[in-house]
Amino acid sequence: MPPRRGFAMSGARLTRDQATQLAVAATVYAGLTGLAFARPAAGRRALGLFFALMGLGVNGVLTLRPPAQFAALADGAPWGWYRAVGRGLTVPAPRVFGAVMAAGESALAAAILSPDPAARVGLLGAAAFAVGITPLGAATAANPVLAAGALHLARREWDRAAFARSRPSIA
Repeated sequence: MPPRRGFAMSGARLTRDQATQLAVAATVYAGLTGLAFARPAAGRRALGLFFALMGLGVNGVLTLRPPAQFAALADGAPWGWYRAVGRGLTVPAPRVFGAVMAAGESALAAAILSPDPAARVGLLGAAAFAVGITPLGAATAANPVLAAGALHLARREWDRAAFARSRPSIA
């Protein structure tokens, strides 16, 4: 009998690579969410920078290099209707889709790092985005953990931008 290479998740078997992607994503998302709960201001900065990195560094690069990867992600979706919608959005113009994704995640990052009401909208948008792309595969299966951190941060009021210096008090 050959050795097992993956483990079962909702009836589907993950490959070793997919299991690694899931473990890395879950670790990063748990760290970001833990930071959001323990140190909300730092968690907000980290989440904003994470979305900027994902928007420009990941989706931006995928848009320029192998834009067909967007359709490949859609192909891995577990539900036929979700797969069909994903392919309908990505296959006709993968570079356009990638550019929209890069711009959208970058806009979320900018909003998260802004003062309210933009920060709250960005955090709610980040949570909705994370949950919305969860069915894309192993790398996104832990997204609800990230969404929980964003929702926790959205409950707070952010009267200034994430990297704004606090004003010294006048005594």
